[in-house]
Amino acid sequence: MPTIKQTTQPEEIKSSRPNQPVASFLQEAENLYVWCIEDVPELVKAGVDEEMINTLPENIKTCRDAQTLWKKKLKTPGEAQVQWKLQQPEASKLEAELIRSLRFAFRKQPDLLARLKYIAKGNSYANLIQDLNDLALLGQKHSQLLTAIGFDMDLLDTATAKSKELAGLWAQTKNENARLNEMAVARNKAFWSLHQQVSEIRATGQYIFRHRKDRYVGYVSQFWKKKDQRKSNSAG
Repeated sequence: MPTIKQTTQPEEIKSSRPNQPVASFLQEAENLYVWCIEDVPELVKAGVDEEMINTLPENIKTCRDAQTLWKKKLKTPGEAQVQWKLQQPEASKLEAELIRSLRFAFRKQPDLLARLKYIAKGNSYANLIQDLNDLALLGQKHSQLLTAIGFDMDLLDTATAKSKELAGLWAQTKNENARLNEMAVARNKAFWSLHQQVSEIRATGQYIFRHRKDRYVGYVSQFWKKKDQRKSNSAG
């Protein structure tokens, strides 16, 4: 994945979420670059490294690409997630059927009912995977009680197989989510690194042109200006 070209070494590149919509920030960064080109001599004289200005287009593209990759991954669930969503309801239905059948078969066995209650107490996806396997083992161990009520013993083998299958899918889903998180972190880092550049150029431009409104305006974030105005209006 491409990385932002650094012109300065920040104390810390943030990986937290962007503080404004990325699309609007990138457009403001583009606008700032176009605006500041004619002011390069003054900005450099005031302490801005010219390389910071020159690398803006490249870093804007890097951030934009990182945003695109993240959004694409976010909107396109992986195969494991698709399969999990298809199979999880069926597995939950099987779990419920096993619990009902075992509860009836064990109705005169308090110790087995207690064991069954212990197995069935969780409600997470991890519990679902484990429960299917545990219920199958419990049923197989006391098969005579299940046979006595006409229970379909093949369901125990189905539960064992389904538990194994879901365990693999869940692991893959976790990996897919980790990849999505990795892309989000990369996007966030690209945003905040570019944000540092933009903020430095803006701050310098605002100082240089503090007495020239015609140039000063190009160094002000319209997003934050409008947000501050809305906040002031609501407070008033």
